[in-house]
Amino acid sequence: MSVPVWCADLAANFWARVGESLPFPRDLRHVIASAVPLSVIELRGVSVDGVRHWFERISLPIPLDEPDRPLRACLVAWLGDGFAFVDALDDAGEQRFSIAHELGHFLRDYLKPRETVARRLGASALEVLDGRRPPTPIERFQAVLRNVPIGPFTHLLRRDDSGVPLSAAERESELAADRLAFELLAPAAELNDPRDRAELITRLVSEFGLPLLQATQYAALLLPEGRDAGRVARFLIQ
Repeated sequence: MSVPVWCADLAANFWARVGESLPFPRDLRHVIASAVPLSVIELRGVSVDGVRHWFERISLPIPLDEPDRPLRACLVAWLGDGFAFVDALDDAGEQRFSIAHELGHFLRDYLKPRETVARRLGASALEVLDGRRPPTPIERFQAVLRNVPIGPFTHLLRRDDSGVPLSAAERESELAADRLAFELLAPAAELNDPRDRAELITRLVSEFGLPLLQATQYAALLLPEGRDAGRVARFLIQ
C-alpha cells in the first residue's frame, strides 16, 4: 500500500520527535506536548464562541471572525504555539481521531511552513508570519512566504449551507489532515497488505481504535473500488 511521500515524511518526523512508538490504539494526547508546541484542550461542546471565550478567559483575545456555530474540533495557532480543541462529550474513538486530525493540520499547514521559512530566511522572518512587523523588501520577494499564514492561524473550516467546505484548498486541507491522521493512528505498514475491505474496517475499529466512519473512509482509500479507484490512487501517491 502506497503512502504519500509528504505524509510518510511528516509522520516519521513526528515520531522521531516523540522518541518512542505507542501501542495501538494510540492516544496521541499524551505525547504531543513532548514533540511539538501543541496543547489539547477539551471543551464540553466545541463552538466558535466557546473557543473565543476560552481565549478571553486566559487573556489572549485571538480574533475569530466567523459567526458562532458548533464544531467537531478546531485548531488555533499563534506565535508558534497551537491549541487543538476537542469535544469532551465525544467517545474515546472520536476524540482520538479529532486529536490526530488537528495534529495533522498543525504539522502540515502550520509548523512545516514556519520551519521552512525559518530555515530559508532565518528565524527573524517568523516575526512577519506572526504579524509583528511588515516584511522587508527582500522578504517580500521571497517566494517561500507565499501561501504561508500571517498572524493567528485558525482552522475552523468554513462550510456552505450543506456542510461542504467552501473552497478547493480547504477540501484538500481536510483530506490531507485525514490522511496524516490515518497514518499516525494506523500506519499502512502495520496493516499487512489487506485484501478484504470489510475485514480491514473491522481491524481499524477494533485494533487501532478508529471510529467506524473514519475506518470506512480509510479502508476506501487503501482498497479503492470501481470508478473511484483512479482518483483515490492519484491521491495516495501524490
